[in-house]
Amino acid sequence: MHLTSFKIENYRKFGSRRNTIFFVEPNAIRPEDEKVDATSDVAASTTLIIGKNNSGKTTIANALKLICDNRQPRAADFNISYIKNLLDSYKNSNFNVENLPELSFTLVAHIETGSNDLIANLDEFVTIENSENPQKEVEISVKIVISESLAYLEAVQKLINFYNEKKLEESKLLSMFESLLNQESDFFDFETHKKNLFKTKLLNSYGQESKKFQFKDLINLREIKANRHLKDDVLTEVFNKIIKFQFDNDKESKDKLSEEIEKVNDNLTQTVNGKNKNVSKVLREIENTNKVDLGLTGNVTYERIVKGLIKYNFSDDEDLIPEEQFGLGYVNLLNIIGEIIHYIDSYKSGSQNSRINLLFIEEPEAFMHPQMQEFFIKRIDAAVQRALEIANENSDEKKSLNCQIIITTHSSHIVNSKIHSSKSFNNINYLSTKERKVSSIKLNDRIIKNRGQQFSFSSDDLVFLQKHIKYKVSEIFFADAVVFVEGATEEALLKFYIDNDRDLRNNYICIFNINGAHAHVYFPLVRTLKIPTLVITDIDIKRRACEIGQRHKSNNRDCDLCGHKKGASDNNSHDYKQVSSLQGRETTNNTIKTFNQDEESLDNIKYYERKNFKVVFQCSNIHGYYATSLEEAFILTNYDNLIVNSSLESIKPKIYSDILGEARDKKSIIHSSYKLQSKLARDKNEFTSEILYRSIVQGIDKAPKLPDYIMDGFKWLKEKLTP
Repeated sequence: MHLTSFKIENYRKFGSRRNTIFFVEPNAIRPEDEKVDATSDVAASTTLIIGKNNSGKTTIANALKLICDNRQPRAADFNISYIKNLLDSYKNSNFNVENLPELSFTLVAHIETGSNDLIANLDEFVTIENSENPQKEVEISVKIVISESLAYLEAVQKLINFYNEKKLEESKLLSMFESLLNQESDFFDFETHKKNLFKTKLLNSYGQESKKFQFKDLINLREIKANRHLKDDVLTEVFNKIIKFQFDNDKESKDKLSEEIEKVNDNLTQTVNGKNKNVSKVLREIENTNKVDLGLTGNVTYERIVKGLIKYNFSDDEDLIPEEQFGLGYVNLLNIIGEIIHYIDSYKSGSQNSRINLLFIEEPEAFMHPQMQEFFIKRIDAAVQRALEIANENSDEKKSLNCQIIITTHSSHIVNSKIHSSKSFNNINYLSTKERKVSSIKLNDRIIKNRGQQFSFSSDDLVFLQKHIKYKVSEIFFADAVVFVEGATEEALLKFYIDNDRDLRNNYICIFNINGAHAHVYFPLVRTLKIPTLVITDIDIKRRACEIGQRHKSNNRDCDLCGHKKGASDNNSHDYKQVSSLQGRETTNNTIKTFNQDEESLDNIKYYERKNFKVVFQCSNIHGYYATSLEEAFILTNYDNLIVNSSLESIKPKIYSDILGEARDKKSIIHSSYKLQSKLARDKNEFTSEILYRSIVQGIDKAPKLPDYIMDGFKWLKEKLTP
């Protein structure tokens, strides 16, 4: 039996939309190169829940615990926006029984073909359509509702009347309402009603309530919490639990240990027994009776032996060293492994037949360096399998573990390793927060491929994305916004300008250089994640040979620009031509062609924008000319800027001097911008470095201005990042 999905409604940061978490699919398989027995019952893969800090990752396990423990919710368990909307309705005198606070959860479980799942107690949740199907979908709806609606509404009405009479502030009203939900309010007579404020109802897909089913009988949940404050003896603590459990379940070894403890106590008693006489003599001087005496005996117990008298050392090559000498990352890794071993040891054989077994590992990356994080996620399934094998070596009753592993993380290295090693985006839930509500996005290969249809996204593109994710792109998952550029110049310069922008610098903006013809490969991913994404690319105007200082080849077509005839030799001297109109022009840029429906024409071309996605390029003229690249746009925009001129003169002194002429007129740069950028083709990095160095030293006030198309992109980005 597997947990397929879990829907969370109005609980903490989860609202009423995009609130479903999807777990490992029943038919998922391991990568072919994974050296683990594919027939084992260990979870076929790991479900990853990723998101930035405070995005709701831990909330998922907390929600499952809430309904498993049948606990009364607190005010803090309700989504704050939901509570405020509910309170506003009460202020408008909407006191009806349909307007009550409620938490809702929907669990969908899958029962596999040929399994031994004991599901007799789940029959009432199986739909008629699935009753004869060997692979059953079981849906259970859990609603936590007000137990006495009329008494509750009466209390709320009193609260609102008090608020109106006293003319209290909104914050005070909210505080009083939260006290009511916490069952601590004077407006509700809890003594008279003698009931909890909330009750839990379990419903099947037809809305029929179950009276006998207990949710805790279905879910076996174990958490390995993030160790943010590791104690010195954390390993001793966890391995104490393992040793104690193993002794408790090995009668022969425990009996032998008990015999040894008894011998130790006898020897201790004999050794210390004579030491009581002197103390007894002194006591009798105070109380000369036989009532006061002293007896000394050994008091070694099984619990003390296991918990306090066994010293744990760990191997470091050939040496045994105490845990105090380990670094925090290694201690955390050992602690997680120890908890997994204890989980396997304490797992009751046969319990998998009737329960969903979930092992939540929270943020395992704490204190671990990147290589250790990647290693951990690659081998977690194998570690569970090995722990199971060891548990079965010393047991007559063989265990068969059916356990789903769920890892919550905000580590890009763990995301890297998960996608790269499994060669798939499957079984990943991406959580983001907008307007204080969680948005849960399911990732898998099929979704990304379908999203890519409008971008001519192929199976090869998906393979490329799965493999290239290793090199940096996984940071996208934790970014506030993403900027894709197609050159080292853009990447270096834009980081400087973003860091000096008072609005943008307060956000985590990732800049990725995706130079080449495959930029469109990333678009389906960012569209799926709904992260604001700005693509800054070059218009890359297609030019004829005579426009770039070259001669026409004899087999070329007739040229209406220079008069060259097809088939004739070209002995003319050609110079670099400025472009003053895009009409009739074409682009060589694959990104632009992708969003221009594979059309090369630049006639009436505009920026591409759709929801969280925008592509900008040089579609407007600068001082009458269209720049084909960032370098040219930079030069045209800043033809009179001291830093740009100094950089050009430093790198291309002769060309710079020839262009300015004896008059040293900087406006000459405007009419030779394309020639300058062409001559800089092999020196782009040096040109960028010069501008960057001088801008950092002299300050942002003297730095060159960004071209308008980039500023347009930044303006859009700021709008998307504004709450």
